[in-house]
This record gives sequence, structure tokens and C-alpha cells, in this order.
Amino acid sequence: MIFVTGGARSGKSGLAEKIAREKGKDVTYIATAEPGDGEMRERIAEHRRRRPSGWRTMEAPGNLPEAVGEALASGGVVLIDCLTVYISNLLISQGIATGEHFRKAIDREIDQLVEICQSGNGRVILVSNEVGMGIVPDNHLARTFRDAAGRANQKLAAAAEEVYLCVSGIPVKVK
Repeated sequence: MIFVTGGARSGKSGLAEKIAREKGKDVTYIATAEPGDGEMRERIAEHRRRRPSGWRTMEAPGNLPEAVGEALASGGVVLIDCLTVYISNLLISQGIATGEHFRKAIDREIDQLVEICQSGNGRVILVSNEVGMGIVPDNHLARTFRDAAGRANQKLAAAAEEVYLCVSGIPVKVK
């Protein structure tokens, strides 16, 4: 597994796509975003334009572990873009009635994702935002999201063979 992280518009997706092109011809791109508004539809369109036509695309705004398992069944390279959007989707779908309930649900999802990535028949490249480098948010929802993303990133980075941090378009190999 290769884990690529960084801030917004730091070059994460571009780096992950470059690595996928270098690692193999059989690439499955798993997209987690949903086109909720015009700006997000444009972001999704931009990502689609960059992808080579031969790549298979799967949309997985929910149940990412299942989608990854299906993609890995045929081998090749699986590029997941992106984990933090997926966590946001889970937060919206499950709500945050109790922070502890959401934390446990995310931990289970990420543990399952790590297990599938490590036992699968291929290489996984996972993109995720580094969201914890700024100020502590002033509201519960933002803190819940930031904490869930931070814990997920730690687990996935620990399990990955390689980790890259993108800073202003420059990839820095961390592990």
C-alpha cells in the first residue's frame, strides 16, 4: 500500500495518478466523492479528465472496503481518491449523535480497509487529506471530522509500505 497525504490542492491526486501509471497498466480508480453541488461536480469532472481512458472507474461514496475488495480481486493497481471525502460521507450518513459511536464506526471501517488492502491481490494507492495541521476547530462537527480523519490517516500510514506528503505540489517521501 502507498499512502499519499497533504493539504488541499497540494498535488496529492496528481502524484497518486502518476504512481498508478508507473506501477501498472491495469488500474482501477475508486472515487468517493458525490456531486452535491456545481463546484463539486467541476472537481469530479477535472479528475475524470485527467484519468487515462483505459482505467476502470468505480464510485464508492459508501462501503469503501467492499469496493476495494472487489477491485483487488482482479489484481492490478487500485487508486482510492479520497479517504477524507469518504469519512465525510460516513459522517453525513451516520450523523454524530454521539461522537463515540461515530469514532467506533470509523475505526471499524478503517480496520477493515487496512485488512483488505493488505490481503488483496494488487497494489493500493490511497489519497487522503492532512486536516490536522491548522487551528482546533470551534465546533463539534469539525472537530469530530478532523479527529476521525487524523486517526484514519495514522492507521493507514502505519500499514503502508510507502508514505508521501505533498507540500505545494512537491512530494516528500516520509516512509
